[in-house]
Amino acid sequence: MGAAMHGNVTLGIGLALLAVLGAVIGSRLPPEYRSRLGPSIQTVATIWAFSGLHFTLVVLAAVEPTWPFSLPTPLAPGSGLVLATVGAAVYVSAAAAFRSLKRMSGVETTRLVTEGIYRWSRNPQAVGWALVLVGLGLIRESAAVHLLAAVFWLSFRLYLPLEEELLRRIFGDAYETYLRRTHRYFGFPRSVAQKEHDGDAADQDAASRRS
Repeated sequence: MGAAMHGNVTLGIGLALLAVLGAVIGSRLPPEYRSRLGPSIQTVATIWAFSGLHFTLVVLAAVEPTWPFSLPTPLAPGSGLVLATVGAAVYVSAAAAFRSLKRMSGVETTRLVTEGIYRWSRNPQAVGWALVLVGLGLIRESAAVHLLAAVFWLSFRLYLPLEEELLRRIFGDAYETYLRRTHRYFGFPRSVAQKEHDGDAADQDAASRRS
């Protein structure tokens, strides 16, 4: 079996296993998030298994570029290096802000993290890791790495509403204030008072148009 065929088979099996693990996580997380203050240890272990398998597939697809594509030589590695470096810095800053593996994993939900890079983004870990994956795919010119980046982002977007619902229930008004002040992905912190004023003005304008 050639290297390309071997890579395709490995990727296919890995994606199938990711789908199975994702289905298990998807069936467990909603009831756990709605009945308790975070996921169970078993669900966290499944999430780590999903993440570990995903990371392994990324490494394999990057070491032996799977589904290679070609871009102008200076463009792909140069832009990829910038994206990967920025993404790694964002991810490390986000992980450091938690100061606890339990808190980062969602097992411990006793404190709302809003300092450091979390002033600029509500989800810097996801943003940072997505940039790393896209950058790595450009550096290695591997479409498979980009496919895995898309799998990661889709998984994150499916998980995000559950996490936001849980944080609303745990932290109440403090989290609502954080939502209004901080961008979901990245941006300058917003003034809560200004945002509320803009919202009231928009409501008044809509009411005047209806009348």
